[in-house]
Amino acid sequence: MKYFDFKTVLIVIAICLISCNDNGNNEINLKNSTTVISKHSKRYLDTPKRLRAIIDSIAKINIVEYESVGIGGWEGANYRNFKKLKAKANIEELVTLTQNENAVVACYAGWALADRSYPNLKLIFRNFLDDNQMVETFSGCIMSGGHMASELYHRYWNSTSFEDRSENKILQELDSMILYQPKPYWLLALRALDNRVYEEPYKSRIAELAFDKSNREALFYLNNFHKAEYYKKIETALLQYLRNTNFKNTGTSDYFKTIEELLRFNNPDINNEIVEKMKKDKHWHHDPEKFRSILDHYGIYYFSWSPMQN
Repeated sequence: MKYFDFKTVLIVIAICLISCNDNGNNEINLKNSTTVISKHSKRYLDTPKRLRAIIDSIAKINIVEYESVGIGGWEGANYRNFKKLKAKANIEELVTLTQNENAVVACYAGWALADRSYPNLKLIFRNFLDDNQMVETFSGCIMSGGHMASELYHRYWNSTSFEDRSENKILQELDSMILYQPKPYWLLALRALDNRVYEEPYKSRIAELAFDKSNREALFYLNNFHKAEYYKKIETALLQYLRNTNFKNTGTSDYFKTIEELLRFNNPDINNEIVEKMKKDKHWHHDPEKFRSILDHYGIYYFSWSPMQN
């Protein structure tokens, strides 16, 4: 369709917004993202005049749009602005813009540096981690929100191949920063731990995250790669995670994975705790056959499968 009337545009936007209402436990609550560029700010005045029109356009839309947005999968207007910025700005200018008062401008400047495999991307990533700012995002037909650090990381991560990630120097630097954060953001921790198998001193740090900081991603990493070494600690930590987690907040997949790993310990006491947990936490009823199958596999048949059971 070549032309849209105003009502059609509103309907499309409404549908996209509705599609974001059920993002599960990983949905991020946006902070107030209404910051705009102050024309009296030093950061704005440091920006070359030739880039100001592009920056104004990005800040006016104030959403990090991806290449394809909306039901029709068209190229986002702000993504077009981003491409103009990337083509026109040099490295020094982009580095300066990562400190811009408008988070979307800063995020897009970071994207441009990631696309150029900027050798000091770790410095930009560190600043984004420290600021812990959020941006509104629009990808496909989903409008959501993300941490600027995560947006930068995934822009670079998506440009690499699975085979390259283990030895990629830039990713190694970013992953190191993630793992030594006091409370790593779950998705960044998951990516960092998926990229490679770690030796010391990282293995000890991952164990600290898992057992002292109750970090789920670190716990599952150790369970996958160092189970023999940490067998009893993993068993205890997984059981504690089962007890303390409301799986409505973390998702059906997380619920299933926790139960599956605990069943592998072949401990009758743990099996009893699993059954008691499932009687109270009914989030498994979104995929009951999957849970029934895993319990049947381990010979657990004394469980009522009614999700309405009290």
